[in-house]
Amino acid sequence: MLCLALLAVACFLTGCTSAPSDDRVAEPHGSGAARASLTTAEYSWRTYAGQSLHLHYLPDSYAAQHIREFARDAEKGLHHDLALIGASRPPGVVEVFLVDSREQARQLTGNPYMGQAVPGELSVFLVILPGLRPAVRHEIMHALSLSLWGTHRTGTWISDGVATWATGMCQGKSVDAIAAGFLRQGRLLPLPELAATFWEVDELRAYFTAGSAIGYLAQTRGNAAVEALWRQSPDGVEHPLGEGGAEIERRWRAHLASIPAAELDMVTLRESGC
Repeated sequence: MLCLALLAVACFLTGCTSAPSDDRVAEPHGSGAARASLTTAEYSWRTYAGQSLHLHYLPDSYAAQHIREFARDAEKGLHHDLALIGASRPPGVVEVFLVDSREQARQLTGNPYMGQAVPGELSVFLVILPGLRPAVRHEIMHALSLSLWGTHRTGTWISDGVATWATGMCQGKSVDAIAAGFLRQGRLLPLPELAATFWEVDELRAYFTAGSAIGYLAQTRGNAAVEALWRQSPDGVEHPLGEGGAEIERRWRAHLASIPAAELDMVTLRESGC
């Protein structure tokens, strides 16, 4: 039997449209964290193999009970993210691991995050729990951007800015509307300050401010401008948005001032995610 990776590549080349399978035992394939996870003795992975990605899950888990729903959402998220960055397909099969807890994520990756993409490979790990919406678009965009564009050179703020831009909506509210809320409250940081102190700012404000700014850059200068900013060396650049960045920021703030502001329900966000 062909390994899953070869089967997916064949589908890319031939355009096969056979229905995905959710009843096969996972075979070791890929490299890095993906292969290491699939060969870990204490985990009996099963794999749902689609054209563009593999979803790996554990028997009798919550993810196993809803695997077709998660597979549909992951495929939709992948195609959404590809469209944003102007790519027709991922550079390889995206390996998505659906785990049951932060502890399982820590055992497999070394980090107990609810969602994470592994730099240097198309591997995503998501904690799947009842009632919690996983950050599928966010983490797949991390995997795609790092794989297609390399390590970002313009500061760590841009990586989560791009991923939050990909998120699109949270609780039915746009990234821009949430950033507009920060502006109304006087809490929208100037972008040079955000870029310099990204990991010191509260996560919600940092992510949605960065995501809104990246989205405005794409809206006004084209999605290719996001990749160009990602690849740009920060040396000698006076503004996080690059040449003409101060004027772009001024216009972005004016744009936010013109739209209805929104706030997130923090209790719901903690309990259910976006």
